[in-house]
Amino acid sequence: MSAINRVISRKNVQIGVLCMVLFATFLACYFPTFKWLNEKYLGQDSYYSHGYLIPFITLYMIIGKRAELRESTIISNPWGIFLIVFSLLVHIFGVLGDIHFISGFSMILYLAGCSLFLLGNDVTRKLAYPLSFLVFMCPIPDAFINVIALPMKSYATSLSMQILDVIGIPHIREGFRIHLATSTYVVGTPCNGMRSLISFLTLGFLFLYIVQARFWKKILFLSFIPPLAIVLNGLRITALLFIAKTYGQEMASPESILHDGSGLVLFILGFLLLMLVSRMIHEESTD
Repeated sequence: MSAINRVISRKNVQIGVLCMVLFATFLACYFPTFKWLNEKYLGQDSYYSHGYLIPFITLYMIIGKRAELRESTIISNPWGIFLIVFSLLVHIFGVLGDIHFISGFSMILYLAGCSLFLLGNDVTRKLAYPLSFLVFMCPIPDAFINVIALPMKSYATSLSMQILDVIGIPHIREGFRIHLATSTYVVGTPCNGMRSLISFLTLGFLFLYIVQARFWKKILFLSFIPPLAIVLNGLRITALLFIAKTYGQEMASPESILHDGSGLVLFILGFLLLMLVSRMIHEESTD
């Protein structure tokens, strides 16, 4: 028994050393990417200010699976090494080409490779969703965002104009410049709804992890998110125009408390609606 214990102890030490090497390699290689992520999160009008929370949410997901993970079979898969090497090559390409978002996504591949090599197929399969959720901490290029942002801002502005017609507030629209009787309001980039869309998608995938529902209901739930972001953003623009008409343009300016407060109200309302809809599909699926 003592010989077996020594073999087991030696194996555990080897695994521990290997984990430390992989972790140190991860920190050393991806340090420039961490700096870039921090800059993106702290940037003015950042769409990814929630990025700091994503690793903790992933950790919460993994802890929630601890019972399943204890019952898993741990058999190292050597293909994990190939995935680790591939992710590092992608990272090097991203750093040399100054394409940091590629480096961000390669981090997820690196972690998946480590899981596959150290823990095997069974554990990695159970960790697939939590690891995939890390995608929401990786900003995508502004060029891609702008392709979606412009139509979203246009739809939200058009919706706002229709609401103004209904409530009887006279206005003239010139593109994204809205002329009221005593003031002019410009629907700027921060009002394009992309921050809401990205935040709501993050929440949506978190709720889908928690609820139990059939696949088509989950797809329907996700398809509900873009229209929700557009409608809420249109309501926010309408509210700011109403404030500008009633209390003056300065009260609705980007520097005002009401402007920032309306964004917070929009997020809370969207959060509650997503929670309500996710709870509805969860309840229906368990009947």
